[in-house]
Amino acid sequence: MITDEELTRRMEAISESFSSTVLYSSTQDKIQNKTLNKITLIVRNATKKQLQSHHPRMLVTCLLRILLYYENIFHMNGFCDLWKRRRKFRVARDCYHALLKSYLPERSRDVVETITEAIYHEQLWKFETFCFQVIYSLLDINPVIAGLIIHSIWNKLTLPEIDIEDARGIIRILYELLDVYVWPATQDTVAIIERMLTLFHASIIARLNSLSFSSSLPPSSSSSPSVLGNLKKGLEVCLRNIIKHISNDQMLVVIQHLCSWTVAVGTTDEFVLEFASLLEFSAYMHQADLYEQTLTPIIFPLLMQMVGSSSRLISLLGNRVLQWLMDRQDNRAIFDTPKIFFEHTHLGLRVAKCRKEDQLFFKLHRELLHDSLLKSLISHSDSQMNLETTYCTVCLIAVEVPCGFTAAALACLAMNIQEIILQQQNNRMKAYYHIHAMIISIMSLICWIHKAKVFYSYVNRIVMERAHWAPHLNPPMQSQYHFALHHVVWNKSELFFVDWEVRYGLWKCFHITDIQSNIPLIV
Repeated sequence: MITDEELTRRMEAISESFSSTVLYSSTQDKIQNKTLNKITLIVRNATKKQLQSHHPRMLVTCLLRILLYYENIFHMNGFCDLWKRRRKFRVARDCYHALLKSYLPERSRDVVETITEAIYHEQLWKFETFCFQVIYSLLDINPVIAGLIIHSIWNKLTLPEIDIEDARGIIRILYELLDVYVWPATQDTVAIIERMLTLFHASIIARLNSLSFSSSLPPSSSSSPSVLGNLKKGLEVCLRNIIKHISNDQMLVVIQHLCSWTVAVGTTDEFVLEFASLLEFSAYMHQADLYEQTLTPIIFPLLMQMVGSSSRLISLLGNRVLQWLMDRQDNRAIFDTPKIFFEHTHLGLRVAKCRKEDQLFFKLHRELLHDSLLKSLISHSDSQMNLETTYCTVCLIAVEVPCGFTAAALACLAMNIQEIILQQQNNRMKAYYHIHAMIISIMSLICWIHKAKVFYSYVNRIVMERAHWAPHLNPPMQSQYHFALHHVVWNKSELFFVDWEVRYGLWKCFHITDIQSNIPLIV
C-alpha cells in the first residue's frame, strides 16, 4: 500500500526517465527492466481507486513499449537466453493485464483512446500480431467495450491527415479482431454496423471517383490516390468478418442498407458491382425461418424493386439475394436451369412442409411478387442467365411453400408470360424458345410436387407434342437450335398451354384440400 503522494511521485519519475526510443542494446535492456519493475510495484501496491485517479495514458503507453521491446528481442540471437526472454515478456504481459483490470470498466474510454493513439502515432500497427493481442486483451477483460474500440479506430481512419500506409495497417488489425469477436444483439452493435456501412459506402464513391478521374487524365499524368478509396477492400473484409458473428436480425440491417443502395436514384451498375458480392454473402449467411421475419416490410419491397429492375445486373442480384433468403431446404442448385420434372422420378428435392404463416405472407404479397417476376422475365428475356436465375426463384417458391395457393399463383404467372410472348413480334427467336422451355418446366415441377395426376397428363401431352413437332420449345435451353423439315415454327395451338386446361388440372388436384382449408385458387 502506498500513499497518493508516493504514487504521484513514482509515476512522474517513470514519465521522466522512460525514453520513447526503443534501442536494442544492453543499456536499453536495463532501462526497460528498471521501468518494468517500477510499474509492477505500482500495480501491486496501489489500490484500484488510486490508479483510477490518474489518467492511464502514461502507464499503459510505457507497458505497450516494454511489451513490444520484449516481443522484438525474441527474434534477436545472442542477446539473452530464451528462458530469460520469455520470463521478462510474461512479467510485462501479466503487469499489463493487471493494469487493465484496475482501469476497466470505469475508465474504459481513456484506456481505449490511449491504446488507439499508441497504435496510430507510434505506428505499432506495423506489428500486426502484437497489436491484435493488445486489443484482444481489452475484449477478454471487458467484452462490452468492443463498440468503444471500433468507434475509436473509425475516428482514426477518418482523420484527414492519415496516409494510405497507416490506414491500411490499422484496417488489417481491425478485420483480424472482427474475425474472432462475437457481437451481442444490442443497439450499440447496430450503430457500429451502420457506421461501418456508411464508411464503406463513402469508400466506394471515393474509389469510383478516383478511377473516373484517373481515366480522364492523359497517360503521362499522375494523381494521388484517395485514402478512403484505397480502404474499400479492407472495409469489405471487415464487414464480412462482422457478418460472420452477428445475429440474424442484425444481418437484416446489412441487407436492408445494401438493397437500398442498389435501388437508389442514380445508381449505376459500376456502383452496384462494388458491393454485390457482399450483399449476396449477407443473404447467404442469414438463416431464414418464417418469411415474414426475414422478408420484412422494408426488405421485401426493396428486393421486388431489384427483381423488376430494368438493369440486367440489378435484377440478377435481386433474384440471387431473394433465393439465398428463401432457400431453407438447400434446393437452389437443383434449379440451375429449366428441365422436365417427370413423374415417378427421384430428384433429390426436399419439399418443405407448408406453414400457414408463409402461405399468408405470399397471399398478402402475391400481386407485387407476380408483377416483379413478370417484369424480370419480360425485360431480360434475351439473357439466358437472367432467365435461369428468375426461373430458380419461381421454383424455390413452389418447393418452400407447397400449397394450392402458390401452385395456382405460379401457374398464373406462367400463363401470363406465355400470353405476352405469343402476342409479341418475335424477332429474338432464341429468347422465345427459352421462355417456353421455362414455362413447361415450372408446370411440370408443380405437378411433381403435388402429385397432380390429371394435370400431369395434360403437361405430358404437351411435352410429347413438342418432342415430335417442336423440340425447341422443350428444355434444355440451347445456344443454337437445329430444325428438321417437319418441325413447326409457328404458334400451333396444341404446343402451348390452354387456360381452361390448366385451371381444370389445378382444380382436380386441390379442390378437396383447398375447400377444407377455405383458401381460394388464383388462376
